[in-house]
Amino acid sequence: MKALTLTMAALAAMPVFADAVDPAPETDWTDSVKKALVLYDNKDTFVKKVSLQWREQWQMAVVQPNGPNGNHLKDGASPFNSEFRRSWIGMNVDLQTDTRLHAIVRIGGLPTRSTYAGGKTRRNFTYVGFYDIYVQQKLHCVDGLTMRVGKFAHKFTSDLRISNAEIMCVERSLISNQFGLDTNWGIEFDYKPSKNDNLFVQLFANDRASASMSTAHSDVYGDGKGFKGEFGWEDKCFLIVGGTHKFNVTESGYHALSAEYLHDFNNAYHDQRKPGANCYGPGFQDALSLGYEYKEDKFSLLTNVVTAFEQLNGNGNKNLGWEIQPVYSLTPHVDLVFRYTGMTGKGACKLGGDRYICTQTTAPSWVDSLHSFYMGANLYASAKNKHAAKIMFGAEYTTARKDGATCYNGWEFTTALRVNF
Repeated sequence: MKALTLTMAALAAMPVFADAVDPAPETDWTDSVKKALVLYDNKDTFVKKVSLQWREQWQMAVVQPNGPNGNHLKDGASPFNSEFRRSWIGMNVDLQTDTRLHAIVRIGGLPTRSTYAGGKTRRNFTYVGFYDIYVQQKLHCVDGLTMRVGKFAHKFTSDLRISNAEIMCVERSLISNQFGLDTNWGIEFDYKPSKNDNLFVQLFANDRASASMSTAHSDVYGDGKGFKGEFGWEDKCFLIVGGTHKFNVTESGYHALSAEYLHDFNNAYHDQRKPGANCYGPGFQDALSLGYEYKEDKFSLLTNVVTAFEQLNGNGNKNLGWEIQPVYSLTPHVDLVFRYTGMTGKGACKLGGDRYICTQTTAPSWVDSLHSFYMGANLYASAKNKHAAKIMFGAEYTTARKDGATCYNGWEFTTALRVNF
């Protein structure tokens, strides 16, 4: 219960509950930080603006399967994890031609997280690379049309359309993480005919990655003589199309419907893999996501239903998943969060989408069904820019079944400190 004790102590020490329900100020300290990150700003020159981005995310987690830590933990594995989840620095360059040059460099896998593999607990390796790097251009031939080319994030499922700096739970839901999508090389067309409507198409071609690197992040593959980067038409390609429509929009809230479709062309290497290379993609041939969002004053609700077909790597075939996430703003500095996630599908529900369960316990990565219940609180240092600096506390109970029997149930306590400018 170490994480729970730390959580309660931190909550008791925070002054935010003493804050009144005053509205957010017109300016606060976060505006000064953002201003300091602007290196150049002159609308009369070809280069209009140059600014930096900065993101730090630290978190710790305690996995408690079946209550006592000793039950179902891998032999010698620790239930405790502490890690720098993200450490990023980036730059935006805006030009007179309505062009944006964007890049974020990340230091990933900082050696603080304990994972259990190969019969022992070990620390993560550290790597440096581009999280995303792209050119974004407004196309003046059609009002509201923008094109983006380079490496950038996917927009499949309601969770993955939200930046990791602004998600309300410490980790995204299992119905989103089952696809393992992060950033890839590709092209995107984004069309906003009005402020309430958005349509987009994304086509990605993932380059090869070595198993010793993260297949979700790496742009290289290994051939036994070091790492080499390659990118070509023989790489795995997948397509995402989607859209969002807001309606009944008022000053205090709105309703929104969203839909995304994903198709994996499953064309990687035409069955001619190079030594050490892996196929990285969403893991299913086709998937469909339908979402509904509601906001009114202090209350908001996110719901998402996802179905995936033709599992490409595993014994399963298809699954159906759902997520319900209500959020209530207790004060301008405190949000309360609840999330229920469920999935069903013989051998096709990815419990391994959880960041910690399958690395520390004997739970199988693929199960027949699962249910997860998250309860949390987010404490914000700024009422105006909530996600600039916050502490997140979460407790999640997960249960899973396989072959007619319970294969995992237990708690996961998480605490995160996140800074984003």
